[in-house]
Amino acid sequence: MGDCFRGILTAIMIVALTVSFVEAAWENDERTEIALTAADFQKLDTFEGHVLGKADGVFAKKEFRGALAEYNVFMDQYPKSTAMAYVLLRRGRCFHLDNKRFEAIKAYNEVLDYFPNAISYASSALFYIGLCHFQNGDSVAAVKSWTEMVQDEDYRKSTLAAVALCRLGDLFMRQNKGDDAAKYYTQAAIDFRRANPDVALFTMEKVVGHLIRRMDEPKLADFYQKVFTFNAGPGKPSPGDYWASVKNAVIRYGGFAANEKVKQLDYYRYWTTALNGKLAQDDTTQLEWANLMFLVEADKAKWTERLDRQFAAHQKPGDFARVIRWIALFADQKNKVQEYYSKLTFSQMNNAQIEAMITVAYDSLRDGNLARNTYEKIQQDKWTDGDRSRMAGYLMTRDVVLMERVVASMKDKNAGLAWMMRYYYNAKNAEKAIALAKELTRIPAYNKEACMVKAEMLVLQRKYQEAIAAYQEWDSPPSTLYAIANCYRAMGKIDQAVGQLREIEAFFKDQAPEAAMRIAYIYRDQKDTVQYVANLRGVMKKYPESRHSNVAHEELERLGYKIGGALDAK
Repeated sequence: MGDCFRGILTAIMIVALTVSFVEAAWENDERTEIALTAADFQKLDTFEGHVLGKADGVFAKKEFRGALAEYNVFMDQYPKSTAMAYVLLRRGRCFHLDNKRFEAIKAYNEVLDYFPNAISYASSALFYIGLCHFQNGDSVAAVKSWTEMVQDEDYRKSTLAAVALCRLGDLFMRQNKGDDAAKYYTQAAIDFRRANPDVALFTMEKVVGHLIRRMDEPKLADFYQKVFTFNAGPGKPSPGDYWASVKNAVIRYGGFAANEKVKQLDYYRYWTTALNGKLAQDDTTQLEWANLMFLVEADKAKWTERLDRQFAAHQKPGDFARVIRWIALFADQKNKVQEYYSKLTFSQMNNAQIEAMITVAYDSLRDGNLARNTYEKIQQDKWTDGDRSRMAGYLMTRDVVLMERVVASMKDKNAGLAWMMRYYYNAKNAEKAIALAKELTRIPAYNKEACMVKAEMLVLQRKYQEAIAAYQEWDSPPSTLYAIANCYRAMGKIDQAVGQLREIEAFFKDQAPEAAMRIAYIYRDQKDTVQYVANLRGVMKKYPESRHSNVAHEELERLGYKIGGALDAK
């Protein structure tokens, strides 16, 4: 039923399950670490600031035990500091990130006990208490902490409240309590619509997925009014945006197991009824709705009627792009293809539109005859060599006969020869590619490319000495030097191959480790163990910072050779 229908089936088979960023331990990312507020920092004297700055510096290096010691020093020296809530939180983080979660919980609780009104620090402490419980396998305690956090009017403004809401939603979703999960996801989507769009987008998708699968359009519409749009950005509620989003979600979440045929049928019946008549002038929506209706009815005739009706209702004179779109939709119905093809008035079409029909004929219809007939409609006097070049590139893998006609019509005959050379090169027809390359080497604009084609085709023919001459004429080091080395190697001229690689090593510093490693491999393939080992050691000694040094090291160990000391000195 055409590319559109095949595309929607593919989308239905793959349900897009968004992965929560919290699963990637986002809450332990540097971006979520609570820093000392500017107001609190200004209250510190010079010495306090110095000691605390030292502790924070160690923490930033992720040396958590060392940082804990520094924060303890600060507490001993400045027990009445205005930064004490922050320091207690950081002590908890040090324990937590050192996997000492029970000690971390004690430290976090100190923040809540002594500084419950230090909103930034206390809310974070409460979140991390929940995370410690979760990581300890106590989901009940985790839910208790996170629920307390998100229900507090002040605490839930914290950046980490977004993560807590996601965590709560995830936990209830895993228990198949979708309605409970949706409450938390909804709160996150509303609270962080502007402050944290990533969280909002993630949680919106969760709610949408839940309500779509539950087939609850009224609640979905109510949710939409609360979050303004299901897409990224602030957005404004609009019927068009809503129904387009619903249609996309129905497709996205329309995957069912083989044994869920009844559920699948109920699902598509519900949503096709809800979508019926929505966005009537939007072709994409109506075409996808027709495809969904086919899943319910399995009636090809009705599907065809719907497409015909949509076309007739909104077709405007001269909109040939839309005609071509419908031709592609009917790719498996030859009679419909002919019916819509007859609607094309080529005398009124421009070359770009005619080219579009040619591509549809090849790619959607798989009809070379129709493509060639369409090509006859091209207005050659309005077609440039650039247009012909583009078409030649397209035809190269589809229709060489038509490609030859296109390049033959080029005003720049050398450009046409170049395209045929490329065709034979890709087809690995060495004889014809070389013949054309020899002609084109005399043309400055094509000399380099022609030399490359000639060289590589000569290698294909195993005419290595001639290939070397072609590579030398191409002269694009170091790639041509590597190619020449390979030719010598294939000819069994090992000394010359090594010499060529030594030249690369000496004159192309960024390529030196690679060239040296290839020399080692030559000796390996020659089963010259002494030279192989010696060159591996050479790679390690001369290029210790390169990845090749690591490879050489591993290979020497595999072979049983000791690394370092007198052996490496030799």
